[in-house]
Amino acid sequence: MRRFENVLNRLPAIRVGSGRFFALTALLAVSLCQAAFAQPPSFTWDEIRDKFLLTNPTLQAQAQSIESSRASEITAGLRPNPQFQNDTSSATIGIYQEFEVAGKRPARLESARLGTSIARTDFANARRTLIFHLRQAFVAALLAKSDLDFAQKNLVDYQKAVDLNRLMLQQGTISRGSFLKIELQTLQLQTDLSDATLAWKTAKATLRALVGPSNLPQEFEVQGDLRAIPLEKSLSELQQLALSSRPDLKSSETNREKALADLDLARANRWPNPTIGTSFLHSGNEIGGPSWFQPFYPKGGVANGMGLGVASFSVPLFNRNQGEVARARSEQLRADFLVQAARNQVLEEVETAYASLESSRDRVRLYEETYLTQAKESLDIEEFSFRNGAASILDFLDAERTYRALELAYRQQLAIYLSNLAQLEAAVGAPVTP
Repeated sequence: MRRFENVLNRLPAIRVGSGRFFALTALLAVSLCQAAFAQPPSFTWDEIRDKFLLTNPTLQAQAQSIESSRASEITAGLRPNPQFQNDTSSATIGIYQEFEVAGKRPARLESARLGTSIARTDFANARRTLIFHLRQAFVAALLAKSDLDFAQKNLVDYQKAVDLNRLMLQQGTISRGSFLKIELQTLQLQTDLSDATLAWKTAKATLRALVGPSNLPQEFEVQGDLRAIPLEKSLSELQQLALSSRPDLKSSETNREKALADLDLARANRWPNPTIGTSFLHSGNEIGGPSWFQPFYPKGGVANGMGLGVASFSVPLFNRNQGEVARARSEQLRADFLVQAARNQVLEEVETAYASLESSRDRVRLYEETYLTQAKESLDIEEFSFRNGAASILDFLDAERTYRALELAYRQQLAIYLSNLAQLEAAVGAPVTP
């Protein structure tokens, strides 16, 4: 906007008394202090992200999966309980213990430990996805705030231009028809401001819903710049970084290791566990008691005995856990294919995100190096021609609208660039800029 300001040089200077000047200065200072105290809090991206990670219920629920897997590790490490046996018909007392053989317990522990590792990388993957959606919402809020500030400034500057043209109308410099065309353009600027205000409120509501209504006040500001952050890494470097950083790929690789551990466990379960124990046997009629008690301890010769050895074990003649071994072997092959698929998907996502970022970067450069400069030059030419009677008011207003539209489109392209940068970071699984 900043147009027709040279007309101010033609206006008479305003003189005020020193007392009135100091009174107005004091009133302005008080107003600025009140505005400062009433200003809503402003949050940077790091602050928004920290609040989000601290209380997000989805992440908290995912974290409980890690605790559940740790509990499974405890269960996997438990040994069978000993058994106590008493046979009243012969007064037999025995203690028996089942012993796991063929490496069942180590294989079971390894499978549970790998399950916990998968839960951790699944948590990291959920965090990666949620942060990406939060980053997009934050960029949308930055764009909405930038558009709102731009719309407010446009309306204020244009209102100044209307006031100056009203003065020129009074001085007979322009016609009333030209002035009315200028004044009617205010409606478009007011509409732009209304739309920008709605977009800003919507962006804040979305961001507040993601972070949590209790973590952000009803009124707040976002702090950050809409600018194209340069990317210095090549596509091959980003792909290698993704292969070593993506948590979902790590989950697939760990799941392959777990499938191998499950296969070892299935093979170990082919061998039955022996039960070893010791027992004490006593028989005889020296135990006194009424006649009805005698059936439990029948009369006869007194005898005591004690034994130690293998009490029982299953003979793996028919059931050697063949079905579970075959299933575990199939799951291992399936896990290998899933790792290959996950690896290919990671490379494809990085390449696609990189291409999108390059495209948006080129569009931003076109605006910065060509379109904005040409639109500004065209506006300056039309303004000069209008003030000197060589161009119509319609030509000037059209140049004004074109420049304003290009400014808004440029800000939109900056937001797209930042969103694509966030997409690339999500595809890589790690920061890609300093």
